[in-house]
Amino acid sequence: MPEYPEVERIPSDLEELLDRFFDVSRQDLEQMRNALRAGDFETLVRLGHTARGTGSGYGFKGMGRIGHEIELAAQERDPDALERHMDTLAHYLDTVRVEFDS
Repeated sequence: MPEYPEVERIPSDLEELLDRFFDVSRQDLEQMRNALRAGDFETLVRLGHTARGTGSGYGFKGMGRIGHEIELAAQERDPDALERHMDTLAHYLDTVRVEFDS
């Protein structure tokens, strides 16, 4: 897990949507943790795919990469990898720095 914050450049017209984006992303992360506790790998595949697509769609490439790793680990039913990737996602959401394109 990187100790420095990742910097993402996103379009400035998305700035007003970021609070909701981060709220929903944290809710999805909590759903992932609940799904892992329940052994619900299908939900984890879906939520990983959602994190990948949503993160990439908003310009958060790091989140897209992590979401992809979660999706793959869920397909492989690898709880240890899932836990690591979810921790990485939590760290990312807490530390990412946003710079806006003009």
